[in-house]
Amino acid sequence: MNTPHISILGAAAGLLLILPAVLLVWKLKLGFNRQLITGAGRMVIQLSFVGLYLIYIFKLDSILINIAYLGMMVFFAALSGIKNSSLRLKRFLLQTFLAMLFPTFFTLFYFNLLVVQIPNVFRADIMIPIGGMMLGNILKSNIVALKTFFTLVKREEKVYLYLLATGATRNEALRPFFKEAVRTAMAPNLAMMATAGLVSLPGMMTGQIIGGSDPALAVKYQIMLMIMIFFTGLVSILIQLYFAVKQGFDSNDRFDKSVLRP
Repeated sequence: MNTPHISILGAAAGLLLILPAVLLVWKLKLGFNRQLITGAGRMVIQLSFVGLYLIYIFKLDSILINIAYLGMMVFFAALSGIKNSSLRLKRFLLQTFLAMLFPTFFTLFYFNLLVVQIPNVFRADIMIPIGGMMLGNILKSNIVALKTFFTLVKREEKVYLYLLATGATRNEALRPFFKEAVRTAMAPNLAMMATAGLVSLPGMMTGQIIGGSDPALAVKYQIMLMIMIFFTGLVSILIQLYFAVKQGFDSNDRFDKSVLRP
């Protein structure tokens, strides 16, 4: 079964759905029309360019280019994550990059070597799309984890100081905030796994079925991918919060508010 083609007129019809959304936002005075229009415009331009140059990347299938491209994806994910977490870029960019890079590369290597069992574990048409799906979920989880953690520390700073005064170590005093940040960040992934197939058909499975793949194979890929995404997201969050504690507190265990961006 061939994938139905989307013509230019069909694409234009799809983009027209932005207009009623813009009108609703304007009518209800929700105040994010500028972000909506800018975001939609950037999405169209960026994905159009991605579609063009991925054709050549897939044809070249160079190990060095594939690794470099994935590294670039991780960098921009880290950049976006810090900006959306309202933290100082210089203080957290490197740590966030590493917290995303190592789990992503490890899981991709594991997936390609032991699950898909392909000879070239750096194969472009497997590594880049699956890496992108992992990074999209890691990005969301890390933003939620960082925001939750620092919001709780800022709001409950007196509780934190009290726990320190009663003899708790920094890690012991921060444990309630740490656990809540991890639980909050991982809740969407847990819900997604629990409701997959009942509430929705996940993205990769839907794409493969539309592309003509056997539904049974699509299900296998989706199950494996969701497990990989959950594992990668959890490890990335734990590394991210470890670095957050290192950066967010001084040598006397006091919360350093300068890490927060006004």
